[in-house]
Amino acid sequence: MTHSSKTRARTAAAPQTGPSRRDFLNLSGTAALLAAAKTALPSGAFAQGTGPEFKGTRLGYIALTDAAPLIIAKEKGIYAKYGVPDMEIAKQASWGATRDNMALGFKNNGIDGGHILSPKPYLYGTGKVMQNSQPLPMYTLLRLNEDCQGLSVSNEYKDLPVGTDSSALKDAFARKKAAGKEVKAAMTFPGGTHDLWIRYWLAAGGIDPDNDLATIVVPPAQMVANMKVGTMDCFCVGEPWNEQLVNQNIGFTAATTGEIWFRHPEKVLGMRADVVDQNPKAAMAIMMATMEAQIWCEKMENKQEMAEIIGRRQWFNVPVPDIIGRI
Repeated sequence: MTHSSKTRARTAAAPQTGPSRRDFLNLSGTAALLAAAKTALPSGAFAQGTGPEFKGTRLGYIALTDAAPLIIAKEKGIYAKYGVPDMEIAKQASWGATRDNMALGFKNNGIDGGHILSPKPYLYGTGKVMQNSQPLPMYTLLRLNEDCQGLSVSNEYKDLPVGTDSSALKDAFARKKAAGKEVKAAMTFPGGTHDLWIRYWLAAGGIDPDNDLATIVVPPAQMVANMKVGTMDCFCVGEPWNEQLVNQNIGFTAATTGEIWFRHPEKVLGMRADVVDQNPKAAMAIMMATMEAQIWCEKMENKQEMAEIIGRRQWFNVPVPDIIGRI
């Protein structure tokens, strides 16, 4: 979940035989933070009237493996353990839908928080990406993961030496445009991390993302289907969609974002500031439960079960082989 793949992922990476020193440090750091949080709000030790202010709210997620801690916390009863048994974890159709539902809030049939692209809490807070530019104050409670996004390319270009260096695509894209065809790169939300990565990767290879091609928005779960019908030439998205692309022999992953910026910040658990301010104990409980789920997700012995759980129809509706190779 928080590891950067160093392999050009045309095929699944070799299985790790045991935890690395960094794995141990990651888990130790998360465990230490969780222990500190428990000191402030010990689970199972609430006196009457001192526990979370509510029993649950609704958090949103996009079908990406970095949302797994929210799903595991629900499936494994970890939210209930921390006094918020009525948590709803609701799939969102797109990052735009996440934004709009966050603006509504749970009381208006929206969401109070969830799995979010790293820049979005700040973009919401400034109103930059909100409807009518209305600011929505947010808090970032947790970092859900680091790097682990993919830069994938259509098999139309599979014979080119494309990797972290995208420059081999420059002439190919120019020839395609000269033939009267469109060249498109897809990302998931303007100003989001996938938008930043695809632009940086292309520009570093001498391809102007504003003039040499069109940049389009496609929801993560629709990336593979759209590349299959030729909607785009390359895209940036999280897993399991890059792995599914490879497994369906539609394209290949040229690079992972961690190869460009090792351990860069990615998704967060973000919540509306008004909800956190009015319900600090409930917010702490949600944070603690999610951290415990993160620790569970990081253990190699849980990877198969994790893939089976998040792959279920009610969550991702994705076959386990499209998930397991990159977690």
